[in-house]
Amino acid sequence: MSMKFAQLEDGVVVKRQDGTFWVSDESGSGRASMITLLSLGSSALGALLLSASEACPTPSDSDLLPWAFPSITPVLGAGVTFSNSLRERRLETFRAGALVDVSDDGRPTPYDVVYDTTNPPEVFFKATALGHLANEDEIWIRPDGAKDGSFGSSVPEPERVLVVNAHGYIVAHTIGSDTTARQLESLSPLYLPAAKTYLGCTTLCPWLTVYDPKTEVIISMEILRDGTRMYLDEYSSATMKRSPESLVHHARTLAPDADGTFPSGFALFTGTGIIPPVEFSLQAGDRVIIESPQLGRIDATTKIVEYIF
Repeated sequence: MSMKFAQLEDGVVVKRQDGTFWVSDESGSGRASMITLLSLGSSALGALLLSASEACPTPSDSDLLPWAFPSITPVLGAGVTFSNSLRERRLETFRAGALVDVSDDGRPTPYDVVYDTTNPPEVFFKATALGHLANEDEIWIRPDGAKDGSFGSSVPEPERVLVVNAHGYIVAHTIGSDTTARQLESLSPLYLPAAKTYLGCTTLCPWLTVYDPKTEVIISMEILRDGTRMYLDEYSSATMKRSPESLVHHARTLAPDADGTFPSGFALFTGTGIIPPVEFSLQAGDRVIIESPQLGRIDATTKIVEYIF
């Protein structure tokens, strides 16, 4: 049974088929905190959500608060986990920053290495400070990234996000945008940190869902510009090259302790199966709708980071 839950100012609420309810802590003496809930195993978390009984008015999106706080719960990323992602990353290597179509000449690239499941996957820090998180209705892009100093080509990357507790177990799921300065990254894989991690680089759905990692998730993305559809596509998590558990296992190698422990757990982007064409770039004012019937919805407006230095 899947259930959605979210953070409000006064506590955590669960959305079930029979209504929306406040979640009590394990002792039943008060309302639960999100940090406490995400420290539980999936079975204990599911039981606690199912036992919620005090009715709550259905919250609006404006009432919901972020559930991730990267200063204590880092947001990590995994990349090149879908075949079309490998294809586009290979071509970007050959383009070397150019927004042009190129042919694949068969040369091996660093992306072939991380796509091969006999090797470790690509894992990285996505959001390590609160400022790296955009509001759920915003997607931020860099003002630079191209050879001429312009912001070049940036794209949203709609992805399933795993929420992992301190013991390394997946306890919940959501969706988000691992927004990327695509043209900057294609200049060199060494630009990956700058292309992936900057002010407002991460957008997360505020609703978390208790969901079986092995069950298929469908994710779609629509991009509108002045009311005109610029892009529409969807993909299935069933086509992911690696298992969620495998990605979590390798992401734990980034932990500060040798036993792979993040004391407050972590969130993990799992890679995208949607790649807009190379000539496409987000512009300020674009509306990005990322939706999963299983996990939730993001409806965000694109903005450009304004650096002051």
